[in-house]
Parts: sequence; structure tokens; C-alpha cells
Amino acid sequence: MNTEITKQTDAAQVVEVLPPEPDRRALNGVTHGLTAEHIPPGEREGYAQHAQQVRAATGAQNYLEQRLADRAALALWRLDRVARYEQAQAGNLRRAALEKISEGATYGPAQYVTAAYARLSDLIGYMTPEQLRDAQQVEDEAQERDRNAAHLTRWAQGGSAGGLDENDAAGLGWILFAALGDKTHRAYSERNLARAMLGRTPKRSEVEQLQESDWEFTPSDLPGMLDYARALWGDRAGVRLELLAEKESRKAAQMREAYREAQAAERDALALAALPPAEQLEKITRYEAHLERVLYRALHDLEAARLGREGKESPGPVRVVLDGPSE
Repeated sequence: MNTEITKQTDAAQVVEVLPPEPDRRALNGVTHGLTAEHIPPGEREGYAQHAQQVRAATGAQNYLEQRLADRAALALWRLDRVARYEQAQAGNLRRAALEKISEGATYGPAQYVTAAYARLSDLIGYMTPEQLRDAQQVEDEAQERDRNAAHLTRWAQGGSAGGLDENDAAGLGWILFAALGDKTHRAYSERNLARAMLGRTPKRSEVEQLQESDWEFTPSDLPGMLDYARALWGDRAGVRLELLAEKESRKAAQMREAYREAQAAERDALALAALPPAEQLEKITRYEAHLERVLYRALHDLEAARLGREGKESPGPVRVVLDGPSE
């Protein structure tokens, strides 16, 4: 008897210590409704406003309609979250692709970008990777080749080399110097070339500068240099100058084409990087499809419930059997 009294007393003490059991109906708003617990804490305020707007837009009034509206609201919210996830993934993949491109990776889609910019660099010769990606700087180089071609064509027709600016004189000087120094004519020598450019007997150091390709060609050098080339090449001077002009024109066109190719390769690499791996993409697509089915089912049932409340008939759900046997 005393044992039973003691057990009853202990049980009563335990009941006094425990909090009262909450009414589960009071938790509907937390578990399923405007502040659903499956929404991350940082999103709950925004989600509550979203769910209220869905309820208002659908005209949900009684408990069932509100629950269906909340289900549609949750599906919409999750679809938006999937879209943000895809955007974030695409951003990360793009940044990774750009890093591989900047590193000159020789594997994956970046390898084609690396190869394309390498071809452009071979044509231009002295640009940094950043400069090679600058459309204006590449175009400036191409236009310089166009100007060279125009000058060489004019010289092929008997024009003079006077009136050049510093930049054009430097470029044209190296073109003529390379053509004269191809060792195909026995009469060529750096000493004679220096004498023609300077109009006097050159110093030993000046001849050595030409021999070591360390000369800085100026506008005053080009008239004598052109006269020397014409004297050396004789009757073929016009043809050789025209060939040099055509070479410069081709190089300008090749620069522009190589730049377009490099830009296209980079766009393609970034476009490929925008998609996640196939397995991950399949999961995302299936999840989106699931959420859309949940959304449209909830909206359909909500419409049926609303029509039923108004005493109207509602069409039943349309069910289609895919890949079923044909009759």
C-alpha cells in the first residue's frame, strides 16, 4: 500500500515539472503555414510575406484552401531557390573556367582558348595576355600593318620614304631590314646599309648595332634605306616591295581573324562551363519537375475546393497513361 502511494506521488511530481502538451492544431501555422519550420531561419520573414500573397492571390478562405495555397507557395519558393542555386553554380563554374583560361590550361575547353590566343600572340609577338584580350589594342596592331602595307605599295610604285612618323618608321625599318638581311644578295652588308642611312662612313659601333639587330630606326633613316634597297634589288625592287606589302596586309587580316577566333573559343568555353556535370544537372532537372508537379496539383486541388465551396462543379483531375497499350 505504501509503495503504491509513493509511486502516485512521484508521478504527480513529474507531471508538475514537465510543461503542458501543446495543442498540435496551434502548430499548423509553424509546421505547414506561413512560418514553416522547413524554411531556413534567414528566409522565414520573406517566405511569410510570399505565402500571404499566394493565399490572397488564390482567394483561399477556409482551412483546406489555405493549406493548399501554402503548398503551392512552398513549391514556388523552392523553385525560386533552385533557380538561385543554378545561378550560383553557373557563377562558380564561370569563375573556375576563367581561372583556367588565365592560367593557360592545356586541357578541357580552356585548351582551345589557350591555343587560339597563342596563335594571336605569334602574329603580334609582344603583347601581354591582358593586351591580347583588348580588342582596341589588337585592332591598333592590325591597323599598323595596314599602314605598313600602304607605304610599301606606294614605294613599289616609286614613292619616297619621307614624311613618316616615329612609329611607322620603326616598323617599316624592321621590315626592310629583315628583307635586306636575308643573305640572298652578295652585295648586301651592314656597313653599306649604315652608310646609306647615315649619309656618311659609319662607326664600328654603328655597324655592330646593325649586325646585332640593335638599331632603332628613325624617320631620317628610311629614305637612304629605301634607296639602298632599290639599288640592291634593281629591276625587282617594285615586285619585292609589293610582296612585302601583301604580306603585311595578310598579317593584318590574320590578326583580326585570330582575335575573333580566340574570342569565340573563350565564349564557347564559358558557355560549356555554365552547365553543371550531367549527373548533377539530371538531379536538378528532376527536382524542378517534381516541384512543378506539386505546384500544379496544389493549384488544381485549390481551384476544385474553391468551386466546391461555391456550390459549383469542378472537373476531375486529368490522368494520362503514357506509353500505354494502344487500343
